[in-house]
Amino acid sequence: MTQPCTDVLIIGAGLAGMAAALSLPPHLRVALLSKGAAEECASAWAQGGIAAVLDAQDSIDEHAADTLVAGAGQCDAQAVRAILAQAPAAIDWLVAHGVPFTRDDSGGLHLTREGGHGRRRIVHAADCTGQAVHAALLRACRERANIDLHEHTS
Repeated sequence: MTQPCTDVLIIGAGLAGMAAALSLPPHLRVALLSKGAAEECASAWAQGGIAAVLDAQDSIDEHAADTLVAGAGQCDAQAVRAILAQAPAAIDWLVAHGVPFTRDDSGGLHLTREGGHGRRRIVHAADCTGQAVHAALLRACRERANIDLHEHTS
């Protein structure tokens, strides 16, 4: 009996697991484990969108202020700013991996406003953003020769 060989083992094929697998160098052999079918993921149920400062009229400072107010004193301001600073690059990464975000009339990303946000900074894929992101990353994982997806693994 031959033993499977992998360089990296990722337990969990939700958005975080798939993003980790896709972020690794392609020369590494990656085993991605899913306890059920890979399509069955709670992330796919998320309907809203993803907040990021993508409009020239917006700023990290404004987004951070909105987040800190909504967090009611439970957020670490330094961590909030660090995460928000990375959001535009994360959206670009998702677009590069095929996420079909809703576009405006000029072809740019359509931005909407939700919850405690003072500006339009929510990118979305209609009303099924989680499903769109999950499907795109799953497709990308299945297309990568170095990623082995093992479903129904407990």
